[in-house]
Amino acid sequence: MRKNRLSPSMSVISDSLIHLRDGEVVLYRRENSGRWQARYKLADMKWHRISTKHKNTEMAARVACEAYDRARFLFEADVPVVSKKFGTLAKKVADDLERELEAGGGKSVYHSYITAIRKYLIPFFKNYNINSINYEALKEFDAWRKKEMGKKPRASTITNHNTAMNRVFDYAVDMGFLNRGQIPNLQNDGAKSEARGHFSVTEYNSMTKYIINWAKRGHTEKSRQMRELLRDYVLILANTGIRHGTEAIGLKWKHIEWIRAGKERYLQITVKGKTGQRTLIARHNTQEYLERIQQRFDDLKKHSFDNLLKKKIDQYVFRLRSGERTPSLNGTFRNLMRDSGLDRDSMGKNRTLYSLRHTYAHFALLKDSMDHYALATQMGTSVKMIEQHYGHITPAHIADRLAGPRIGTVANKGEQT
Repeated sequence: MRKNRLSPSMSVISDSLIHLRDGEVVLYRRENSGRWQARYKLADMKWHRISTKHKNTEMAARVACEAYDRARFLFEADVPVVSKKFGTLAKKVADDLERELEAGGGKSVYHSYITAIRKYLIPFFKNYNINSINYEALKEFDAWRKKEMGKKPRASTITNHNTAMNRVFDYAVDMGFLNRGQIPNLQNDGAKSEARGHFSVTEYNSMTKYIINWAKRGHTEKSRQMRELLRDYVLILANTGIRHGTEAIGLKWKHIEWIRAGKERYLQITVKGKTGQRTLIARHNTQEYLERIQQRFDDLKKHSFDNLLKKKIDQYVFRLRSGERTPSLNGTFRNLMRDSGLDRDSMGKNRTLYSLRHTYAHFALLKDSMDHYALATQMGTSVKMIEQHYGHITPAHIADRLAGPRIGTVANKGEQT
């Protein structure tokens, strides 16, 4: 075919194909499209494609050549020529993390990364090119995130967000959309984590005694049933470390079973919530509270407790005597705290149902001599979180365990054998 030359640098091959720059840049039109597309070849001998967004040939040629010149400059500077939208890459990273968890692999903290990506990073950065996220963009994100949360996020929250962000950056580098030198330095000036509010042993004993009669004094039948359920709900949370909310409210009888370890048997509970599915071992007295709930229902109390668990009954544990599920026990708990005078912790903060989970952790460390790794496994969190939020436990709190038993006797004053 004879080439029709419109200019020294443009060769028309056909109505839908034009060569520029001695064939290094090519304009072409797809079938049923009036706009010109372009592709160009760099020193890596790979073709790179763009849309010129123009129907006019001269304008399309100018856009294509400018893109080619810019790409050559970036290529020689060892900067990725092609970029991708942050949202596309972040979605792929979140999907991969979810697949790892579904396959039984991954870490529990992946749930936090997925939430950070889907709830915060994608909504804000989705239309940014991955290689255009700079210090100014990150400052705007910090302000936006604070507004979304209604408060300054804690340092631990920002750490999770930063780690999730770096996972997206790492994926972009692996795919050739970003040079590692382009990754911005992520800062963390979040609010410092504080010791979590909990009940002291004295306060806990006071509450559990007070609630016995308080649960019988509701003004209506519904309120009495709410108080009756709250009593056992509170005790089970404090003796298992289960998270208030989805983990507890979603608990069914089929999720509870006996397991044996040596000559002893233990209540094992399977919960699903914030960090996915996990199993935990309840304190022995949890059986008493579950049996009390069981006795409120005719269809359940006809079984022994052991047979009830063996039958794997698909019913929710935390229901009112009427059989109704309550969406929230928060208001009833606030009334309990107000009436008992235990509404504020030692730091002056209002107590919530989450205080019971923190009480479980506090007692496990102080009274049960549980190590941080075991407690993190039991509670479905990380050792780092245990250390951050329960680091207020000082050597003086556990002096008896640290000192150990006395060895020998004091033979002389100031001298030990």
